[in-house]
Amino acid sequence: MYLKKLKLTNYRNYFDLDFEFVSPITMLIGNNAQGKSNFLESIYFLSTTKSLKAEKDEELVKEGENFVRAEGIVEENETEETNLEIGMQFVDGSMSKRVKINGLSKRVLDYIGNMPAVLFAPEDINLVTDSPSLRRWHVDMTLAQIDREYKVALTNYGEVVTRRNKVLKGIQEGIAKIDELTFWTDRLLEFGQTVTQKRKEFFEFINQTKEKFGNYRYEYQESLFNRERLQEYQSREIASATTLIGPHRDDFLFLLDSRDLSKYGSRGEIRTAVLDLKISEVDFIEQKKGKRPILLLDDVFSELDLTHREHVLDLCFKQQTIITAVELDDHLQVFFEENGQILEVKQGIVNLFSETEQTT
Repeated sequence: MYLKKLKLTNYRNYFDLDFEFVSPITMLIGNNAQGKSNFLESIYFLSTTKSLKAEKDEELVKEGENFVRAEGIVEENETEETNLEIGMQFVDGSMSKRVKINGLSKRVLDYIGNMPAVLFAPEDINLVTDSPSLRRWHVDMTLAQIDREYKVALTNYGEVVTRRNKVLKGIQEGIAKIDELTFWTDRLLEFGQTVTQKRKEFFEFINQTKEKFGNYRYEYQESLFNRERLQEYQSREIASATTLIGPHRDDFLFLLDSRDLSKYGSRGEIRTAVLDLKISEVDFIEQKKGKRPILLLDDVFSELDLTHREHVLDLCFKQQTIITAVELDDHLQVFFEENGQILEVKQGIVNLFSETEQTT
């Protein structure tokens, strides 16, 4: 799988980008705030319909414009290509999103997974120390790209939790009966058990991958739930009008030699642990889909030691890899000149690095 072309219209600081990749390995260099990270973000957005950075979709629209569009041509093999498109536009004060595959409108459920991608960014270190909801969201985005059953179960589970909470509130207020919980509890167990099982499979796999950057492990902390435990929690759930156990309360820990990095990890260890997680996800997606996803690495070299740098460079050859950096040392420049292409980004304009050098 290879992203052959990328076209952006009004995406962040890109007004009209029409770019063709000529190598599976691409390096983007340039000063900060020029658009390197936006370039990677747009590919992840084209893959998942989501941004890891933007809290709201509106943030992706270039200032002063009322719509944004991202398009890509993915080469599946020598004879097969897939055209992907995401368009968003302000309509009556709200953002409307549409996705297309080969020109045909699709549901997001059917769109996600056509171009799997894994993105590593500096702010991902927050995965280790931030709230469990962020870690759950990250796992969900990874699994949603490769497993339709998971996407359906997760969506249905979220809807059931909402409906079940309303019943709990009704019981608390005396306008609903406890018997009304039965239907929603049955549905909760049905969809929740699917979500839990697939998360378990994910963590079992990534803890056994061979591309490790160190003795990192990821401990899945399941919010154990079954009919008996839900019965045990019933009075507390009614009192709080909230479903207190289940996959929506899951978490996981980043460990190095059994040491919890959220409490005892250095910045370097945390950053490497997150990178290790992302590379493990690449292997997981390959195992499930039969093809490696696009690997997007934002400023990955800035805090890596020489051994880990060389490990990243070796991994570049295994899938399409797009990397950003503020600058390159001689060793990295030679590597990317010999094995890929180097581009320079300035104020949302992308040029070949050699062309830029000749005009400055």
